[in-house]
Amino acid sequence: MMCSARIVTQLLILIFRYNEVDPLLPIGRRRNDGPGCCFFTILGAVLIFGVFAIVFLSFIPLNEVAWTNIESHSCTTYATKEYIAELNVSPQKRHKMEICMATPVFVHGWPHWPSRCEDRSGRVIGHFAINHDEPDCVTYWSGYKDLGCSARGSKKRHIEQRLENLPFLADYKEFCATTPTRFLNRKFSGADSCMNNIWGVYGQWFIDDDSC
Repeated sequence: MMCSARIVTQLLILIFRYNEVDPLLPIGRRRNDGPGCCFFTILGAVLIFGVFAIVFLSFIPLNEVAWTNIESHSCTTYATKEYIAELNVSPQKRHKMEICMATPVFVHGWPHWPSRCEDRSGRVIGHFAINHDEPDCVTYWSGYKDLGCSARGSKKRHIEQRLENLPFLADYKEFCATTPTRFLNRKFSGADSCMNNIWGVYGQWFIDDDSC
């Protein structure tokens, strides 16, 4: 800051000295007011403006709007965890919700935009669904069982698997319906239905089978 001020002062001295009346010359005679004079005057003004701009901008925060108080919450669905954060936008600022929805937050090194925003007594809160690098939220299936035909003539085969790594207090139906699996050379995005008992959570599939 002191260095910048010194540069500005020196530039001002040079400009004013260049345009001042030379007391050693006869009265009425001044330094040449030709194109060179104007060129150096304009150049000096531009340099001064540039220095002032740099000094001024150095005191302005680059990220006027940013997310703070980022917190991870519970797992909401397969491989996905909810995060919330507060936007440091002025309560008097217009279009706060639009600004919220348009401002990304960086989690695990990647930008994410809010799934929704809310106004809590002037505080702008963003909700984010982070669906990568969340191993605590990654459920999977085990114990594949072919329970045979669901009923005679149904043309449906009943398959059952146990859901593993279910987060504590998570909605088992949501995870049951969104945890992918593969069997019988087919991919499934989740179970057809789910059963919860003292032994765990079990997904049920009813697969087309003409032999049933």
